[in-house]
Amino acid sequence: MSTKEQVNKQLLSRLTHHVRNPFNGIIGFTDLLQNHFHKLNDDDKLNYLQIVHQLSKKALLRSENLSWWLKFYTGNVTPVHQSFDLTVVIHEELNYFTNETQKQHLDIEMEIGSGVMVNTDKMMVQNILKNIIMNIIEFSPIGENVDITLTKTSKHAVLTFTNVYKDSPSDETLVYIEDLNTGTDVLRMPENPGIWTINNLCKQLNIDFNISLNNNAAKVVLTFNI
Repeated sequence: MSTKEQVNKQLLSRLTHHVRNPFNGIIGFTDLLQNHFHKLNDDDKLNYLQIVHQLSKKALLRSENLSWWLKFYTGNVTPVHQSFDLTVVIHEELNYFTNETQKQHLDIEMEIGSGVMVNTDKMMVQNILKNIIMNIIEFSPIGENVDITLTKTSKHAVLTFTNVYKDSPSDETLVYIEDLNTGTDVLRMPENPGIWTINNLCKQLNIDFNISLNNNAAKVVLTFNI
């Protein structure tokens, strides 16, 4: 088996595992609601519904990541470029996760201005942003701050996410990120398939993607050509 085949086998295994995991939680909590609905108070019911809602979004996003892997594997990825306002898309994706950020009590501070036009594949950018925001929600401690900034020059739009994370990444993830940032050709798959998806979509769109992890602070920078 070639190295590429080994990587694809590993990637498919991890992606399908990540897709399957949220459904276990969805089934468990809906069973709980169904079997004990009249015994639960309203606060518990609302809490369980919020958990199911978040797990459903996670399952959908991971299914989309699996779909992107299939497209990459079959060579069926062709970006469709269109002009759109990046600031509008950022707000849309943040609104999509409003319930999750509120449940996590994340204080999101934004300096993104308005009217930053880019010409690229909107659907791919939406998936990139969803993966970044979901990672922030999943790994940020309750009540932490999240800073989002968007700056514009004559040639680039630079979008930056900064947050504190609660658990130290594995050595495998740290090596993967180091290779990404140094331009090393990464063949293996990180424990978090979302990072793989972000990286490969950014490559397709010529978006510079950089992650830094220092003292439990994570910084993700996307640089768009305009």
